[in-house]
Amino acid sequence: MSIVVNPASRPDQWMAAMAAELPEEDLFLWPQVGASGSVEYVLAWEMTIEDLTDFPNLKAVFSLGAGVDQWMGLAEHPELGSVDVVRLVDPAMSDQMAAYALHWVLHYQRGFDQVAGLKQQRQFKPPSQTDGSDYTVGILGHGNIGRRVSQAFIDLGYPINAWTRSGGRGHPDPSVTHFIGSEQLDDFLAASRAVVNVLPNTDETLGLLDRKRLAAFAPGSVFINMGRGTVVKETDLLNALDDGPLRAAVLDVTDPEPPPSASALFEHPKVVLTGHCAGMTVVSTASRVIADNIRRLRRGEAAFPLLDPERGY
Repeated sequence: MSIVVNPASRPDQWMAAMAAELPEEDLFLWPQVGASGSVEYVLAWEMTIEDLTDFPNLKAVFSLGAGVDQWMGLAEHPELGSVDVVRLVDPAMSDQMAAYALHWVLHYQRGFDQVAGLKQQRQFKPPSQTDGSDYTVGILGHGNIGRRVSQAFIDLGYPINAWTRSGGRGHPDPSVTHFIGSEQLDDFLAASRAVVNVLPNTDETLGLLDRKRLAAFAPGSVFINMGRGTVVKETDLLNALDDGPLRAAVLDVTDPEPPPSASALFEHPKVVLTGHCAGMTVVSTASRVIADNIRRLRRGEAAFPLLDPERGY
């Protein structure tokens, strides 16, 4: 039986890393597949339904990125309904996203957005800033990535607010205040000086931060989006930047993505766009995570975490 590897980039790195992790496996780099009936596992960022149905003995698809939107349609096809989609949860990617959030929160909390103006005024003095112990960071979504982001701030002494749709696992540190469900979302937003979104794209998160919710943000707060762009509408976000209460928005993701060239996001002085780089797949560590799951399957155990189409992640 064999494995097909179909990365969006760095194919040589992926093949070398997977061969080192699984020397006993037959690996093929797409579009080479060997005998289609021998393919048990596919490793890919995305792949068409038509291509996947060419593998009659396919058991699982391993996503090569944190996002899973591209795999949501598999369950709707009877011939693929029994194929599991294994999500990629790589601690190295979570570390990158924590570092991204730290960078941008500190940028505004410590007033580094003011230094260019001070320089233009030929002033050499520290910008106005708030002490970190008084600067509450809100994490919108508190799964694996959200908890890693929380810990990064906790280690530096920041108080944390965490919002989840239905509860889930908490965080043992007393620095974390938990908010649950739509009825507590406004309170969460109002109590946070910076809001970091790591929510996935689901029916429940689509347009979650509408005009009303954006008005609930604390005056002068910052919105950092490294989850999915669909959580907020561009026009509502721009209004919240122009008329308050937002001080700035840092967008690693947008809807649509990329934004059209005429989008006002490119011109707005309070918007930072970073081109979907907050968390990049690290081949050396991701290959190890995927290989461990394949070894579990070979032992008759379950891979994890699996995509749950009903939850949307």
